[in-house]
Amino acid sequence: VKLYRHRRGEDGDAQMSGTLKGDASICYARPESVELALQVLDENLFRDGATLSVQRAKFEQHGTFDGDSKKGGRRTVSDAKRKVARLAALQAVGWDEGENGRIAGGLKGLRIIVLMNMFDPEELERDKDDEKLQSLEKEVYAECEEFGVVEKITVFSKHPSGVMIVKFTQPNAASDALNKFNGKVRSNGRKVDASYWDGVTDYTCRDVEKEEKETETRLDEFGDWLENQDLPDEFKLKVEE
Repeated sequence: VKLYRHRRGEDGDAQMSGTLKGDASICYARPESVELALQVLDENLFRDGATLSVQRAKFEQHGTFDGDSKKGGRRTVSDAKRKVARLAALQAVGWDEGENGRIAGGLKGLRIIVLMNMFDPEELERDKDDEKLQSLEKEVYAECEEFGVVEKITVFSKHPSGVMIVKFTQPNAASDALNKFNGKVRSNGRKVDASYWDGVTDYTCRDVEKEEKETETRLDEFGDWLENQDLPDEFKLKVEE
């Protein structure tokens, strides 16, 4: 349930700011509940003799959306990749060897690289003890440690492209590691594609079908619970004979 209030400057009355408008929106778990609310509550008396007006919610965009705005617009993947390409070019020129991880121009350096085609996800899935996964993590960590301090290694074991992400503490370490891994053929015969992370792409592989089934089960259980609650007479569905 969401109650709406007057905003500052709205309706030209400063004293109304923050006070309740008398409007509310309600989100139900089941669509049948919406139909029941429309039938039972619309034009029904509420407290203080007020008459309720109930209708299906309609959501509309207020104002304009500026896709290029730094505040309102959402950065697209292509824009992010262009920014990464510019930073990569600057990072190739020079960087600050200090602790602040800055590159030419004082910009923050790129410290996260994406390694693709590192493994076969089906092979890792068959390994129930995760021995191959742990061995791969140790192997890549040892290789990356040659270039600098490694903060974190993430293996996306279910990604079809065999993705690993490595985060370094310094941009120069990330640059050296990228140059070493990119195009390299590993002992498993797979050719690695290395690049900087664009800050946008999510390599997590979700089991959408499983999540949908779990959500549907939760909603059904919640709906069954609602149906078993004792409602006041005025809220019960009446069937005319």
